Amino acid sequence: MWECYLPVFTDPDLVRVAVFVRYDLACTFAITNLISHLAASVESMILDFAFEEKTLRIVNVYHHTHNDSHHNLLHLFASQFDPLIPTILMGDFNTHSHIWSFPYSTISLWAMELVDWFDDQGLKLLNPPCIATWSSSREDWRPSVLDLALINKAAAISGQISPLTISQHDSVSSDHAALSLFWYPMESIAMAPPPELLGYAVDDLLIKSWTKVFGPLNPPPISDIPSLIVAAASLYHDIDQASASVFHKQKFPDPRSVQWWNQDCAITLTLVYSCEGQPKKEAICHLRKMIASLKCQWAHDFLHHTTSDNLWEATAWHKGQSIKQIPPILTLAGSTSHIPHNMSEALSQRFFTTEGPRVSPVQPDDPTPLTV
Repeated sequence: MWECYLPVFTDPDLVRVAVFVRYDLACTFAITNLISHLAASVESMILDFAFEEKTLRIVNVYHHTHNDSHHNLLHLFASQFDPLIPTILMGDFNTHSHIWSFPYSTISLWAMELVDWFDDQGLKLLNPPCIATWSSSREDWRPSVLDLALINKAAAISGQISPLTISQHDSVSSDHAALSLFWYPMESIAMAPPPELLGYAVDDLLIKSWTKVFGPLNPPPISDIPSLIVAAASLYHDIDQASASVFHKQKFPDPRSVQWWNQDCAITLTLVYSCEGQPKKEAICHLRKMIASLKCQWAHDFLHHTTSDNLWEATAWHKGQSIKQIPPILTLAGSTSHIPHNMSEALSQRFFTTEGPRVSPVQPDDPTPLTV
């Protein structure tokens, strides 16, 4: 069920990396093992997955250190990756850095050189903070972050890669956790679930309620580094608990939830993601025109077949944004008023006639035109 890819070697005892690909996937993509790449060695592999005109590059690294003062990353530091090819770099780097390691870790001497190389290649770290990727059964050995996953800008812009998940359960009894992510082909990107936003939508009107929940929580005492780590984790937990009890979690707006979205929009959007070159540009142009037409039609139907509730909702719109208070309206007496009863009478006379609901045209000499 699996196809095995190996680096070039003469001594099997020196090989420290391998790549296994599901057989059905290997038959779908054209897979190239770049054994001539400068970064290729017995400790690193570069594979290109090509499908039609698209290419995904996966780099697998195992950094074997002989001691704490020397590294074996010269083959990486001397190489450059094509910034236009979406690239995923994953592996065991056996390196402690102030960027991804725990505060108690001893920083590796070559850590800054590795971080600079990541920056030069335009690589972005996917590891969530403070999540260990290595742990030991010995109580005197603390967990560490040794396994990393990074992507370049081309992979990040494509939007085809999911957030990274770290699981000790999926590591098949290894002391290293399993690092997993999904890559969605462009043909199915419209079906990919949107990434989950972290944090909460803060409402200023609920700050006092949040303070009442967070205030009584007592932080643990701090006397040394371990107690400081415990206090920091407790503070994070208390903030999250208070926010979860008061605020709503942030989420991406789904364009399919708006009232003017229909099946034709979904079909055109899928066509946009599945095309390349000039057909893609034409599909994008067609989608924009379709959305503009549907928005105008929905707004016309909303006002033409309006109800009292919809009418009051429309009066709260201002330049495409909703406002909580309706501005004063010109009444029949010729003066502006913010009293609901007077505003209701003015709106009724202005919008409703014997022919049914309509929007009265604005006259040039009207000193205070009503904009809807």
